[in-house]
Amino acid sequence: MIHPDFRGRAALISGSTTGIGLAIAKEFALRGLQVIVSGLDLAEAEHAASDVPGATAIQLDVRDESSWTKALDTVEARHGPLGVLVSNAGVAGITLPLSETSSEAWQWTRSVNLDGAFLGLTLGARRLRANGRPGHIIATSSMSIFAPPRNMGTYVATKAAVVALCEALHQELAPFAIGVSVLLPGPVRTALVEANESRVPDGIKVGETPDAVVEMLKQGRDPEDVAKLAADALGTDRFWLFTHPELEHRIDTRTAEMKAALHSA
Repeated sequence: MIHPDFRGRAALISGSTTGIGLAIAKEFALRGLQVIVSGLDLAEAEHAASDVPGATAIQLDVRDESSWTKALDTVEARHGPLGVLVSNAGVAGITLPLSETSSEAWQWTRSVNLDGAFLGLTLGARRLRANGRPGHIIATSSMSIFAPPRNMGTYVATKAAVVALCEALHQELAPFAIGVSVLLPGPVRTALVEANESRVPDGIKVGETPDAVVEMLKQGRDPEDVAKLAADALGTDRFWLFTHPELEHRIDTRTAEMKAALHSA
């Protein structure tokens, strides 16, 4: 089922050619939304869209504001006013100690994971407000922000910042009947590591993804489970979307440490 305010509405999903993004595209389509699959490579996006009932495909470089504007214009010309924006595009980034991470490597990770999210969230929010109808924004962060894996500081830093952006936007858009949710997946079976290796710019030292992270992804949940959680959030006031309740201890540990530090001040 889908909230009646969103049935037949246009839903643009960044980073939706594989993994969680593609699973969300399929779930949204099953629930009656007009889905727009997007990716950095148009041919790849078109191939993915062919597996999503009724979907269309567009090229989108999330790092580029003009690319976002063109994509949003195309969506609204083809499908009518935007109803849902999912900011899902991301890279694993640099798997090196922060002290060994170059500024160029940091800037690449940030440009996709954080700048891309900022552009999608803000430009999408403007369109949704202008439409004057209920809408919803979802951004993908990561459960790793509560327990950073070794040598993934750039990834965790950008994903933590996505949560902060969403918290601010949630307050701003509430008066306009526009929901905001942040998705915090734990380990999910995706091609995050492989995609990262294929997209890293020439000349940037990436490092080796920790074996523990690779193994966790192999044993992770199905992307389809995560997609159902995202679809269920549309039209609700659910801000936090957690995929792995069994990882609650990560939040508990951090909260306990913070409270202890607060009361010892």
